[in-house]
Amino acid sequence: MIKLSDILDEVISDALTPMQKLARKRAMAGKQRMIQRKRQRTALRKKGHAQLFKKAYKAAYRDVYEEFRLKLFPDVPKSELSVIQKNQIAKWTGRKKKRVMKRARFKYLPIFREKEIAKFKKEGITNEEAKRDYKAEYKKFQSSTKAKKYRAELNKYNRDKGTYGNGDGKDASHKGGKIVGFESQSKNRGRKEKSRLKKNK
Repeated sequence: MIKLSDILDEVISDALTPMQKLARKRAMAGKQRMIQRKRQRTALRKKGHAQLFKKAYKAAYRDVYEEFRLKLFPDVPKSELSVIQKNQIAKWTGRKKKRVMKRARFKYLPIFREKEIAKFKKEGITNEEAKRDYKAEYKKFQSSTKAKKYRAELNKYNRDKGTYGNGDGKDASHKGGKIVGFESQSKNRGRKEKSRLKKNK
């Protein structure tokens, strides 16, 4: 069940003070890339009825909210509404829950369903294809001759240095195709390599 409080939070979020907006911006610092990755992963998954209905409910709520805004404060632009005025509009909108539900079910839900079907038809993505078997891909990659030779070289270097299996959290690091020393495993494994990046054509 969708809570009205969740919808109200989105509607009233525009009424934050400059200090509150700054605090929110500070809290979100460094999280943009993570949010972007989550959105990309979500885009590959086919949305179910519950997700589509939630989206439809929000769209219907905004419709009814806009109707009451024009009815109660026709001369006040949306950007200039005070918090009290927004709360008043939200209160009137909350009383018309049946209207919101009806509009969500019969107007917006069919539209979002059609868009979802069209999106997956256009991109040629099915629900089965969207769920990749990462374990099988990893196993195939690690069983290749090149990967085995690479691991053997790293293990030999570690044994020669007497650091193999000591749990120090460091990896033998490559530079220019040669092992040049040790560095933190988080840095070494997190570094982007040109060979692994997909080339956009």
